[in-house]
Amino acid sequence: MIHRDPDSHKGDNGRVMVIGGSTLFHGAPILAALAAEYSGVDLVFPIIPPVHEQVARGYSLNFIIQTFSENTLTSKDVKGILALSQKMDAVVIGPGLGADSRTKTAVKSLLAHLTVPTVVDASALLYTNSLPKTVVLTPHRGEFKNLTGDDPTPKNVQKWAKSMHATILVKGPEDIIANKDELAFNKTGNSLMTVGGTGDALGGLIGGLIAQKMHPFDACKYATKLMGQAGDHLAQKKGSLRAIDIIEAIPEFLHKDK
Repeated sequence: MIHRDPDSHKGDNGRVMVIGGSTLFHGAPILAALAAEYSGVDLVFPIIPPVHEQVARGYSLNFIIQTFSENTLTSKDVKGILALSQKMDAVVIGPGLGADSRTKTAVKSLLAHLTVPTVVDASALLYTNSLPKTVVLTPHRGEFKNLTGDDPTPKNVQKWAKSMHATILVKGPEDIIANKDELAFNKTGNSLMTVGGTGDALGGLIGGLIAQKMHPFDACKYATKLMGQAGDHLAQKKGSLRAIDIIEAIPEFLHKDK
């Protein structure tokens, strides 16, 4: 359970930065930022392409939005993002960034220099030459295979968690969560949750929990269970789901059962 100090002030209960988006993918960073917001953090800072700024503002009155210098992340953005990251409790990077070669260069530089706990998702997973000291990687099974060359078995996931000094969450029908010392599984969730955006939401939720001082391994266990429970609950009432439906159900399940 996350406890909030009765005497705390705005910002004391978590600040999260979400770095994501490209011309083609506007929804991914918004969904990640919304999930971080619904996790209970005080402040969320989406860093997104300027072309999507107004859309993002329409999803939350609380977002503190900054934009890339162009409609894709480039090296010109790195210095400012790193400076702002020093005021954050967690960073989520990757949702919707795409595979532009300039973005690849920028992500590599950011991952090499970020000093706060970081959740790495989506295309940013391909650029993991150097990683922050505290890092969570959230590949699906195919991304894990591309990243490591190994099949996503529990043994291999933990092997690479040890090698990369990371917490790794491999998403699938049964989620596998590992760090160098611990291994866990999540079986909640259902096939209606294969829709686009659920992975982005999960990354944002994990970032939000870490920003509230939850250990990365515990944040991964809790976030996968919580989202699965929310998805299972909604699936009993609906014949289809959207990622935003699951995000909006997060507060109903938050802290009920860890």
